[in-house]
Parts: sequence; structure tokens; C-alpha cells
Amino acid sequence: MLSPKIKIILFVLLFSSPVLLKAQNSANIGIAAEIGLPSGNFSNLSGIGLGVSVKADLPVAESFALTLNAGFMNFFGRRNQLFNVQDLTYIPAKAGLKYQLGESFYAEGQLGAALPLNKNQKTLFAWSPGIGNQFKLSGGNKLDLGIRYEAWTGKNNIAGLNKSDSKGFVGIRFAYLFGL
Repeated sequence: MLSPKIKIILFVLLFSSPVLLKAQNSANIGIAAEIGLPSGNFSNLSGIGLGVSVKADLPVAESFALTLNAGFMNFFGRRNQLFNVQDLTYIPAKAGLKYQLGESFYAEGQLGAALPLNKNQKTLFAWSPGIGNQFKLSGGNKLDLGIRYEAWTGKNNIAGLNKSDSKGFVGIRFAYLFGL
């Protein structure tokens, strides 16, 4: 457990780092491969998800950018001798804000919807906080490595009952960014 003094120091460093480090924020678009690691009850249905996404970062202030993100995500259903869960396939579409904490380190939050491609599924509300780091490459392009917690929540009608549907996972994103 961290002592109260260390917690205060970490808190101050976290919120003063944008002042101490000049962040560079320019418009870009990234193409990414994504891995989803289900958590909670969702891990009973799937062991892993794989997908692709396209995300645009549009600067609105010195350290803030508007993000627009769309993709394709497939969670592979669990299979064994007792049951066979179908794959769950969604098109997540989200928008949010990204805050540059340093020259390459950022935090972001996004809200949107997960649109199902499976029958008998409903559109789910999507939200995701995350962090990441961008590494400069030759030619002005960047490699973006990010991690986030993402949850999709909503209601599904199953056999006439209104049943809550929630899918949470840790998302890992590997993106190649092109400057605009």
C-alpha cells in the first residue's frame, strides 16, 4: 500500500505533467489491430477478442483532441463438451476526448455504441477510458500503443424477460498513425 505522501506526490505529478512537458498535438489518422481480453462474467462467454479499427485525432486545443473511432471486433465463443457459445461480433463506433499528458503520453475517454452483427442481439452503449503512448517513426508517422478498459452495456430481451447485458474487456491497441 502506498503511503499518503507518495499518493499526493503521484497525484501532483500526474496533473502537473502537462504544464512541465510541452505536448505536440496534430491531426492524424491511425489504422490498428486490437486484442480484447474479456473480464468478469463476459470471460465465461469468450476467452479473447480480435479486431481492427480506424481512429482519427482532431486537435481542438493545445493539449486536447477530439477522437472518432470505428472498427470491427469479434469475440470468439467458448466451446467445450457441455456448451457451445457463438462468436459475438460487433462494430464499435465511438467519439471522445484525448488529453496529452506529455509529448507522447496521453489519456482518453470515449463514448459510443457497439452495433451487433449477430442475430437476436441489440445495440449496446459503449464507454472506455484508456491511456497510451506514441512513438515517433521516420517520415513523421507514429506507432501508437494503447490500453483501455471498455464496457458495453444495455438490455436484451430473452424469452420475454428484460435481462441486463454487459460485456467488459481490457483492450490493447497497436496502431500505425499517419499525419494529416
